[in-house]
Amino acid sequence: MDKCLVKTVTLIMLITILSACEPAAAVVPPTATALSEPTMPLIYVRPTSVPAISTPIPPASLEKVIALDLPDSFVNTIIFSRDNHTLITGDLNGEVLVWDRETWEKTTFLPARSTHAADEAANISYWGTLALSPDGNVIVQAYGDNGDVTGRDREGKELFAFSYGARVYSVEISPDGRFLALGGLDSKIVIFDLKTQQPVATLLSDHTFISNLVFSPDGKMLLANYRRPEHLFTMWDTTSWQAADTFSLGAGIHVPHDMLFSRDGKQLALANVLDPEIQFLDLATRQSVKEFHEHSRTSYQIAFSPDESLLASAGDDFTLRLWDVETSVNFKTIRTIHEAGAVAFSPDGTLIAFSVWGEGIQVWAVIFN
Repeated sequence: MDKCLVKTVTLIMLITILSACEPAAAVVPPTATALSEPTMPLIYVRPTSVPAISTPIPPASLEKVIALDLPDSFVNTIIFSRDNHTLITGDLNGEVLVWDRETWEKTTFLPARSTHAADEAANISYWGTLALSPDGNVIVQAYGDNGDVTGRDREGKELFAFSYGARVYSVEISPDGRFLALGGLDSKIVIFDLKTQQPVATLLSDHTFISNLVFSPDGKMLLANYRRPEHLFTMWDTTSWQAADTFSLGAGIHVPHDMLFSRDGKQLALANVLDPEIQFLDLATRQSVKEFHEHSRTSYQIAFSPDESLLASAGDDFTLRLWDVETSVNFKTIRTIHEAGAVAFSPDGTLIAFSVWGEGIQVWAVIFN
């Protein structure tokens, strides 16, 4: 064979063998940026399935503990003692009951002063409401159309008594346990010193029907809501007992059934009388920053969990609703056969209790997820 031809064939065969030994060109996915001189092959693995969209996990769940039967009751106040050992309930008829948290046996602290049936027959609408000092040693009750106020120790011994002079709608004790504030159908707020057991101030206004009082978390301010002749809020300085600010929230925000400060004192949660929405207001701007929409009718009372991650609302729409405060999501609804009236969390956050008018009280365990 011609030497030139042999060399040519040999060269072709060598080139073919070397080409077969070279690595294949890397496959670059459409979304990747190709490198001009890759140091190693790029590998693209195509997913076999589309990941499922996860459902948010509710922050907590509820399990029913017990139903405390109180037929024909109208419980408008529920308070857990700070030591978590007892539950105290107050009825509009003046009855005050103390429940042992371990056995749920009740003790009558104060008997009923009237019956709802008798009141209705006589066209009388008495009103009783309660407050408990932070140390749990003083139970304050305001009752009746004359606003009779009494303070008793846990054994039932009377410590003080006086009259507000009109029906009392709100009884509040300052966070340090020093001052008792009362307001109602009159135009005045009475400030009573629980340490000296003497009145220390009467806060007067040209407005009447004080429906709500609430101390700021640091105790430096007392916020009052007046219904008549127009919806008005006044912030009272608890050092001087002078009005520090007076404001209205406008036509879109009505007088509240209940109101709560946030822990930092910067926001106010409102359960409005004429609006089923629960609103959070920024107190600096007086603007609504958050709204809870699921109730079909108004809420009577609202309560924060101790860490303020949850909000409970008891409503005229026959529901108790539990909300995630951060997301405003109503993740648990308990339906009742009558209106849900009062609601409270235990100080350790493990229980929630609420009243169902004409039925009694339900206690549920809060299980955080």
